[in-house]
Amino acid sequence: MHITIFRTLYKHVIDHDLIERMLKRNNITFERTGYEAGSRYKIISDTEDAMKSFKKRLREIYPQIPLSA
Repeated sequence: MHITIFRTLYKHVIDHDLIERMLKRNNITFERTGYEAGSRYKIISDTEDAMKSFKKRLREIYPQIPLSA
């Protein structure tokens, strides 16, 4: 099981639905918590490949979002 947590800021990410669609396409379970400045995602995947694919795509779209390795 692979777990990653990342945060988004509203000034960087306008379309959170896009992030959630990408997570669903990669069969990644996620929990989103909204707060004043943005959102926090806790994502869980059974396979490392799905997580790598999601992270690669997210970096292409939103390079300003830091992701743990």
